[in-house]
Order: sequence, then structure tokens, then C-alpha cells
Amino acid sequence: MPFDSLRARVAFFFLPCVAGCGAAPGRGEDSSRHPATPAERRAVTSPADSLDFRLDLPTDVRAGDTVPIVLRLENRTARPLELYLRGRTIAFDVIVAREGGQVVWQRLEGEIVPAILQLRVLARGEVLELRTAWDQRTRAGRPAVAGRYVVRGMLLTDGPAALESAPATLRIGDE
Repeated sequence: MPFDSLRARVAFFFLPCVAGCGAAPGRGEDSSRHPATPAERRAVTSPADSLDFRLDLPTDVRAGDTVPIVLRLENRTARPLELYLRGRTIAFDVIVAREGGQVVWQRLEGEIVPAILQLRVLARGEVLELRTAWDQRTRAGRPAVAGRYVVRGMLLTDGPAALESAPATLRIGDE
């Protein structure tokens, strides 16, 4: 079955629930969702050219402090934008790496993301915020060392590649 046909069928079967049932807020999902109107649900456009995808976090933190991380997606078009997102709650990843590229922490590492697609309609100018925090622990559970890190955000979609934010720099200081 062609991929577009599968996506159309998924949207057809899940649209009534997505439009009529409010998903309970989950880990990292914005709880201020507003249901889309029927006119907004009909609008279709390409997310890659129409989204402003930003990663917000402090530039400097003290060693041991929790690092708040916010991914923001904004619809820059003059019309509603349909997004096909993965997971029961919106699945997004945050990757923290040393400047040399060695991954220190990854939010979704070891997690199972359900093979569920949800349709999310962003109204004109609407911003979707996804929040998480990094406790400065490495993959091995040890405290991260002081220094510079590169942080990237990724949003899992129905396409072959995730949407990826521009990298942000984070400096962990000794004090």
C-alpha cells in the first residue's frame, strides 16, 4: 500500500477521535490545546517550510542544576497547518552531546514510542511547546562534567526523518 494512502487512512480513522477527544496531557505535551474547527482540519500544507522550530534553554548553568528545555513549534503560515506526530503523547527527543559529538544524554534513549500517529492542527501563528528537563546525568548515570555541550531537539513525525531544531550551546560551569 502506498505511504500516502496509508497516511490518508490513518487520518480518516483517527481524525474523529483527535478532533473530538482531548488527549490527556502527558510527559512533555502542552496542556493548553484547543480543538481545531472543521475549516482548520481541511487545511493542508508542508510542515518543513511552514514551521519555526526552536530550542530554548539556558546558555550557562551551574554543575548539578536541572536544565529546563523547551521545544517550540510555530505555524508561520496564514492558514492552519496539519502535523502528523508520533506517539500517544507527542514524541520528541532531546540530545545532549559534547562539542566533539559524543552523546552524553538522550531523552528517548531506551524508551518505546508507540506506533501511533496523531493529527495535530496548528492554527495560524499558534505555538506548540514541548517541555522537559535534563538533570545533568550522563547515559551511565554519572554527573556531567563541566564544559560546553551541544543540544538538539527532534520531533518524531510520520515522515522518514524527524524534524530537527538548530543546535544550541550549553555551558556547565564548576559553580
